Amino acid sequence: MSNVHERLRRLLFLVPYVSKNPGVTVEALARALNVSREDLLEELDLLTCVGRPPFNPDDYIDIYVDNDRVYVDLDQRLFAPPRLTAGEAAALAASAELLRPAAGDALQSALQKLERVLPPQVRERYREMYRKIDASAEAPQALGPLTRAILERREVTFGYASPGRPAEPRQVRPYELLSHRGQWYLQGFCHTRQDSRLFRLDRMEDIVITDTPFVLPPDARADVPNPARSRSEDSVRVRFSPVAAPYVKERFGQDARPLADGGVEVLVAGDSERWLTQWVLSFGGEAEVVEPVSARAAVARAARASIGL
Repeated sequence: MSNVHERLRRLLFLVPYVSKNPGVTVEALARALNVSREDLLEELDLLTCVGRPPFNPDDYIDIYVDNDRVYVDLDQRLFAPPRLTAGEAAALAASAELLRPAAGDALQSALQKLERVLPPQVRERYREMYRKIDASAEAPQALGPLTRAILERREVTFGYASPGRPAEPRQVRPYELLSHRGQWYLQGFCHTRQDSRLFRLDRMEDIVITDTPFVLPPDARADVPNPARSRSEDSVRVRFSPVAAPYVKERFGQDARPLADGGVEVLVAGDSERWLTQWVLSFGGEAEVVEPVSARAAVARAARASIGL
């Protein structure tokens, strides 16, 4: 029995010791345990059979000898929350702000918890960064009822105003919400059109959640709108320098028109001034709005505001 106890003691000692001293030699480890080299190698072989359910390959202790040195790789599952940097926390909070109309009080509670788990020095930096981040894009109030309808799998009715036409009644099975380039969209099956459609939330009015249930089809996925194929009446022409051209050509493909100096021009949707200004300014002077004048002025105002002029 004493031999069993002694062996158990050695096994319990091995893993934390090797973890703390990775690459310890076999000879040094044998001396620390007061056993022979052969006995130590037997103990190491035994440890490779130790694991936990469901006993998949990754569920076993990975202790091994490489070039006469001993190493152990422990399970890296996150038993405790990861520590966020100030930048990571600010980015997370800024993204969450977009969901405020849908999340309501739950979002505020989550942001407070996020701030509380940050170390004091990180918390101060996080607050400073968050105050400077422009993440307050106004999300439409329609997010709230539409989110509820999606979760409850209930159809909705609303008036929908297409460009140049008055609002028309629609009855829709709401599948998915997405935010794309400053606009929120609902993707769902429209009974009026008898097809899947993408609806802009800012063109909806009088949303009503009905009592009509529906089953979500397995292939229900939203088609992201292409900003390079917007209608001509609200398009904005943006010119990019040769420095930014490779990125733009990769993003827009054949919709990027090459210029003689190596730059490119694209037409993008101009119905969201906020998105347009942020997007153009993100290129740091390598992008310029050509037309219309109103869009040029909007970008100029945003640029002056960003440097405090």
